[in-house]
Amino acid sequence: MQYKRLICFDFDDTLFHTPLPEDGKVVWKEKTGTDWPHRGWWGKPESIDDEIFNIPRNEWTYQKYLEAIADPDAYVILATGRLDKVPGMRDGVEKILRDNNIEFDEVHLNWGSDTFIFKCNLLERTIKKLGVKELKFYDDRDAHLPKFVEWAKEQDIKSTIVDVVNKTETTIQGSSI
Repeated sequence: MQYKRLICFDFDDTLFHTPLPEDGKVVWKEKTGTDWPHRGWWGKPESIDDEIFNIPRNEWTYQKYLEAIADPDAYVILATGRLDKVPGMRDGVEKILRDNNIEFDEVHLNWGSDTFIFKCNLLERTIKKLGVKELKFYDDRDAHLPKFVEWAKEQDIKSTIVDVVNKTETTIQGSSI
């Protein structure tokens, strides 16, 4: 099948309101009776344990997801900075997706590099593989969004970077359009 566009969603605080470390550690102690057993947060599959935490969908982004999967010309993927090499992480992400009846053409967890670099490399590789002429990318991270806009200016396709926190879009025509 020939796709016209690639649509990519981030996971944490984009598609789902996963717990932040400060609140999550409090909930962990309330539910388990023990302190959080790790130094980090985002790299631990326990931080998305849905038997401990309530992990609701971001309903605004979920509606965008439903629009994306209804588009027959779109290839729809998930890209999260959560590390694939961490035992149980992929299972945790996929369980949350499955429990919410959310399916993607591909689900990508970070293979071990900086999250921004991982996502740029993944998007470039997938754009090339599919031969699409348009990208729509949903993310929440303030530090990354302007960098994605700058990255998009160097691409040869039309790109729309969506800030899901502020519900704003920036469209870039790309370097050769």
